[in-house]
Amino acid sequence: MISKNVTIWVIFTMAIMVPAFFLSTLSFAIAQVANLPNHVVIQETKTSTPGMNEGHQMVLALPARGDGLVWSGDVTWVASKPVEIAVLHGYNSSAVSNQTSSQFGEPLNQKFGDVEVAMTLLKPESGTSYPSGSIPFVGNALAFHTAGAVGGEPFTVTYTLTASAEVITGLDRGEGEGN
Repeated sequence: MISKNVTIWVIFTMAIMVPAFFLSTLSFAIAQVANLPNHVVIQETKTSTPGMNEGHQMVLALPARGDGLVWSGDVTWVASKPVEIAVLHGYNSSAVSNQTSSQFGEPLNQKFGDVEVAMTLLKPESGTSYPSGSIPFVGNALAFHTAGAVGGEPFTVTYTLTASAEVITGLDRGEGEGN
């Protein structure tokens, strides 16, 4: 049995070591669902929950699949406060050598247990007085998020999305620069 002090120390250490972002290791691991349908149409209203670090709020709209497929679809939303759209993508840090990383940098990425993801953060402007929008997306998961520039305050979001599970086909472009 692990003592309460060890558990608190582990949680505290994780909170310091993990870059400030919105999705906890546990929530991402739980979100990888193996038995999702291949096509979804979802319409929901949700309130945000705190992310792993202080000042982050999120709503997971479309969980990651556990079968290697990616979601491709569209989402339309209106929120009570300005939000970012976060699209998560599978990321392979071993494909980037230390030399390449120092020369070219790395995309925004996070490790959740054994799963690495790169994150696309979008803050679309609707051109109206309401935080709303509609965008196409392709990725492993979709979430609404507030932190940093958009405030990190609790929010409510109503969204409708349609998405289909797609096989990653890839292109064989060979080895070398730019490939």
